Amino acid sequence: MKLSIHQPDFWPWAGLFNKIACSDRFVIFDRVQAPRGKSWLTRNRILLNGNPLWLTLPILRSANQKINEVKINQQVKYKTKHLGTMKQAYAKAEYFKEVFAFVENLYAKDYENASSFSLQIIKAICVKLKINTEFIGVSELIPDDEWSRLSGNSLILEICKKGGANNYLSGMGCLDFIKPDEFKKEGITFQFQKLLHLEYRQLCAPVFQPNMSVLDILFNLGFEQSAEIISRGFFFDEVV
Repeated sequence: MKLSIHQPDFWPWAGLFNKIACSDRFVIFDRVQAPRGKSWLTRNRILLNGNPLWLTLPILRSANQKINEVKINQQVKYKTKHLGTMKQAYAKAEYFKEVFAFVENLYAKDYENASSFSLQIIKAICVKLKINTEFIGVSELIPDDEWSRLSGNSLILEICKKGGANNYLSGMGCLDFIKPDEFKKEGITFQFQKLLHLEYRQLCAPVFQPNMSVLDILFNLGFEQSAEIISRGFFFDEVV
């Protein structure tokens, strides 16, 4: 069982979809403390005239929020603004009509929480990219009475054990706290995701701009070509 874990980022980058596609089970990491300040949970980058531009989801902040408790600020007309910005940025892209209709459908629905909106975006893109990985919420694996004693490496390891993993696929963002040797002791192979090659034609960009939202590759290449490039753009390297 290959398992991966990630928070529901807003219009995440292509690498997340590679990690999901390579997993048998993907754990939605939405029960932990929400980051303070600006983060991938509420914003991501697209390209406008070849330059990076932040697309930001307005939220209502309060102290000690968990990720799944962060509410969207419905007083801000973000839907009209986001769709208008995407149209301005990608109207001349080859696959604009196909992808914009897909995006409009997602924005036509109302979501109370930021994580709920982002999760629906992620799942809908997975369907379009023909990714059939099982999604499971972290709360389904870790009961309430266990959260207080788990954190950092111990929490990730326990999720893997409860999720039936014998192979954990990790991003590089956990290098400051993760302990791969402890996974090996539990019979779980630990692999880091590494970028192999993820360059594609970008509208109006004289030099390739990396780490954009998945929106950028979708508008430029469409769903079918994006799936092909995402599938071969990364590899997982075992920690030895």
